[in-house]
Amino acid sequence: MKRISLVFLLVTISTCATLPAQTFSLVTGREPVTSLDGLWRFHTGDNPAWAGPNFDDSQWPLLRSDESWDAQGYKGYGGFAWYRFTIQDSQGTPPLSLLLTGISTSYRMYADGKLIGGYGYLPPTSLTLRPIPAAYNLPLSSASGPRFIHIAVRVWQDPTWAYYEPGGTLQSGNLVGQTSLILQHIGNQTIAWAFDGGNVYAYSVLASVFGLLVLCLYLFRPAEREYLWFAVVLLASGADAAVNFALFPLVPIEVSDFTEACLFAIFHVAALLFFSLVFRARRDFWWRLACIAAVLETFATFSYTLRLTSVPVSGALQILLLLPAQLWILAALIRRAARKDADARLLLLPVLLAFGFALADNLAEMSYQFGWQRRTVSFDVPVLEHPYPLRLRALVFAIFAFAMMLFLIRRFYLARRAEERFSAEVQAARNVQQYLIPDHLPHIPGLAISSEYRPAREVGGDFFQVLHNHADDSTLIVVGDVAGHGMESGMLATLIVGAIRTAAGFTTDPARILALLNQRMQGRGLATCLALRIHRDGSAVLANAGHLPPYLNGEPLAMEGALPLGMIEGAEPFVMHFQFHPNDRLMLMSDGVAEAKDANGQLFGFDRIHELLRTDRSAVELADAAQRFGQEDDITVLSVMLTAKLQEATA
Repeated sequence: MKRISLVFLLVTISTCATLPAQTFSLVTGREPVTSLDGLWRFHTGDNPAWAGPNFDDSQWPLLRSDESWDAQGYKGYGGFAWYRFTIQDSQGTPPLSLLLTGISTSYRMYADGKLIGGYGYLPPTSLTLRPIPAAYNLPLSSASGPRFIHIAVRVWQDPTWAYYEPGGTLQSGNLVGQTSLILQHIGNQTIAWAFDGGNVYAYSVLASVFGLLVLCLYLFRPAEREYLWFAVVLLASGADAAVNFALFPLVPIEVSDFTEACLFAIFHVAALLFFSLVFRARRDFWWRLACIAAVLETFATFSYTLRLTSVPVSGALQILLLLPAQLWILAALIRRAARKDADARLLLLPVLLAFGFALADNLAEMSYQFGWQRRTVSFDVPVLEHPYPLRLRALVFAIFAFAMMLFLIRRFYLARRAEERFSAEVQAARNVQQYLIPDHLPHIPGLAISSEYRPAREVGGDFFQVLHNHADDSTLIVVGDVAGHGMESGMLATLIVGAIRTAAGFTTDPARILALLNQRMQGRGLATCLALRIHRDGSAVLANAGHLPPYLNGEPLAMEGALPLGMIEGAEPFVMHFQFHPNDRLMLMSDGVAEAKDANGQLFGFDRIHELLRTDRSAVELADAAQRFGQEDDITVLSVMLTAKLQEATA
């Protein structure tokens, strides 16, 4: 068996050595696709007969199909023109398609006199699409043997673009061949276009994500509107990039230009609002002029759409109308940078790059449109080719967006530090206020005093004091409410409490104390205040400066009106005398009780207060009821009741 196997192996090797190598044929193995780049018949004008297969076009001049007619003797021609050429088809070929890389600006395709497709709009419609590659199926034939397909292309070049945009065929790459392969070529060109525009897409996503994040910051901090305007700046910039990437080949030039103009206007107005806020710049005449000009820029595109001006004149108007906003922003940045503002120094170069690049690129395009240069020059040059293409425009605006995000991150960090410092200061102020408005009232024989103090915020504007004078064995009670809310009113309440304690050191007369407080309050703010002095025999003196009347045994005391403290110098409070009897209860409160408001906007009101106090509710119960109803302001309630011990001590 081993000998047989060895013989078989030797025979096999010798046989293989005599076989010829595999042949790779360039004739039979090539793709059935043929280039259409070459000479096509051309004629200006318009005649439906030129689409016919039997039309004699031998007298028409020949033009290259990979160059525009402007480059071949028809510079600036606008209107209708026709191309004609012939395709030879062999017998038994699979379905064929024709690929055109782009014809400016619109066209209709005929094969053997029959319309097989087209691209763009023809008169009377005045809209224009940008030229893109497109494929068209050629008609099938049942005839035997080779055949000739006569192709005619009716082209419309809009005169609006004709004097600076070349007309007709624009570049090489026109093909005819098997439909499946033509579709592969279209797919490859689409992928190449998407790959080349990937940086624009990436910037669009980056700006949109950053914009949404900043918008979320604004929703959490609505008082800081700079977050809102910066979010609008980023979202408008991202939307503009998306329009250039996604809508560029899909919508008419007039629509995309108007959309871009609207986004430019939104971008610049939002940028003006943003920089005026963050740098606290005055919104003067020049600022308002820049805003108005940016808004008017939106309508500059209508001038060429309505054929009122040419395209370059419309572009020049747009540049001029956006220039005031850019100059105002740059001037504000330069002024702040000269004052050594770190934020301005961070933003100056990125903003200058973004505005400078846009201005230079637009001026280059405009000079080409006006005919000042023979070919368009774009500053949007490739910066990188590998591993992915990166163009200068995307890089510049990515630097701009990144610098703005750094600015906001720094600003957010500084704001958080300021908030922490402010929170510490508020806590210190609250501690001081709680010390001046003690939680535990002094024990006074013969008087049962209880209180509830519930500020609406960290630092309240209500105040009260209970001071016992051992010299004449009288008790001074002062209750008041500073106008306003928050830190300022809390600090003013603390000032008033200190003034009350100072005044009580040399007088216990309620009217005199309110007069001293009124003098101290001049120019500092307003506050309502009520001062009550109770003697050992139960006689009481009450002075009121615009405060709510107290309730005695559930009924409000009849009091005349009086001006609040701090309103008019020398104003006199209302003064009244009454007698306390054993088990009489006097309830003093701030207007935060009556002005409590529910979800429907209904006030707690005096009727509810009256009803509760008629059932002998305590200070805690009254404060609880108002707070549950819907606290809007600081709530202060003091309950003062005369006990039998005071009468016994007097006897």
